[in-house]
Amino acid sequence: MKNTVIVVGGGIMGASAAYWLSRLGRQVTVLDQSDVPNRHSASGDQLRTFRMTYGKDAFYTEMAAKSLPLWLDLCQQSSDKFLVQNGFLDLAVQAHGYEEHCLKVLKELRVPCTVLDKEDLHRHYPMMNSRAFRFGLLHCSGGMIWAMRAVSSILGLAQRKGVRVRSRVRVVSLLKTHGAIKALKDSAGKVWEAENFLFAPGAWTTDLLKGYRLPLRVTRQQQLYLRPPCNRGRYRPEHFPPFYVPSQGFYGFPLHIHGFMKIAQSRKGPPGRPGDVPEREITPQFERQTRAFLRRFIPELANFTEGEGHVCYYANTKDNDFIVDRLPDAANGFLMAGFSGHGFKFAPLLGQALAQLVIGGKPDLNLHRFRLGRF
Repeated sequence: MKNTVIVVGGGIMGASAAYWLSRLGRQVTVLDQSDVPNRHSASGDQLRTFRMTYGKDAFYTEMAAKSLPLWLDLCQQSSDKFLVQNGFLDLAVQAHGYEEHCLKVLKELRVPCTVLDKEDLHRHYPMMNSRAFRFGLLHCSGGMIWAMRAVSSILGLAQRKGVRVRSRVRVVSLLKTHGAIKALKDSAGKVWEAENFLFAPGAWTTDLLKGYRLPLRVTRQQQLYLRPPCNRGRYRPEHFPPFYVPSQGFYGFPLHIHGFMKIAQSRKGPPGRPGDVPEREITPQFERQTRAFLRRFIPELANFTEGEGHVCYYANTKDNDFIVDRLPDAANGFLMAGFSGHGFKFAPLLGQALAQLVIGGKPDLNLHRFRLGRF
C-alpha cells in the first residue's frame, strides 16, 4: 500500500489532484459514484469562466495568475484547447465600486487590462445597452474553460501516468483505526485500501463525511441557455467575451453549444441536493428575472423564444473561501471542498498544492486561508 492514494470524486478538483499525485510518483485510484465527467456536478457544465478579477481580493487574482500557465501546459499536453482566452469583461453600473477595485488590483499586479467607456462599449459590443453602464473592464488573459472537456482531458493525462479511474463506485463509509483511515467501503461491500485518502466529492461531501459536520451549504443554481433571436454572429466567441455584471449578479457566455449561449446568476440559490429536481427544471421566477436583466442590459436577447434550463449544485462555505486541508482526526485523510461556485479556475494550482501536502511536502501555494480549522 505504500505510495498509494485513493481520490474520491472525479470532478475537476479530484482529477487535478490525481494528475499531480501521479507526477509525484504516487499510485492513484480515482473513485466516482457516477460517470466521469458527471453532468450534475459543479464541474459538469459546458463552460466555466476564467477571470482574474476579484475586487479588492488580490489573493485570488494572484492565484488566477499562477493557475494560468498550468492550464496552458495542460492544454498543450492533451492537445485540447479547453481554455479559450477570448477575454473577460466586467461591466460597472456605478462608479467607485467592485470594478474599480478590480482595476486597481490588476494594475498593481501588472495584469494587462483595458477600460472601455460608453462609446467603446457601443462600438465593440453594439448589442449591449451602453447607456446602462458606467464603463467596462476587459482583461484579455481571461476567457472561458470548456469544463467537461477539461475534466476528461486532465483525467486522460493522469491515466497515461498510471492513474486508475473507477466509475459508478459509491463510497458509503470510512474505516478508521488509531487516528488514521484504514480503508473505504463502497455500496457493494468492497473495501478499498490505500496509504492516503483524498476526498473531493463536491456537493456530496457532507453526505459522505457526515461525522465531520462540515460547514457546507449545498445550493441549487439555475442557468438558462438561450438562442439569440437575431444578430447571432455578434455573439460568437471571437466577438463577444464572457461577461459579468457584479451589481446584478448575472454573468454570461458567448454562443458555444448548438448556437445557444448561457446566462446565469452568481448569487447563491436555494438549498438543494443533486437529483432533487430534474436537471432542466428552472422556475418561472428565474426566467422572468433573466429576461428583466436582458431587457435592461442586452435588449435584443430579452424576447428569446428558444431556451432551455439547467440546474447544477454548489457546495458553499460561509465565507466563500475554500477548504483544502487535512482531516482533523486522520493524518492520512485530506479534503478539497467548499468551492462555492468559483473554484474551477484554480483547479490545477489547488490540485498541485494538495498533492504536495499529501506527500508530506510544503505546498508552493499558501493554504492557510483554506484551513478547515478557521470555522
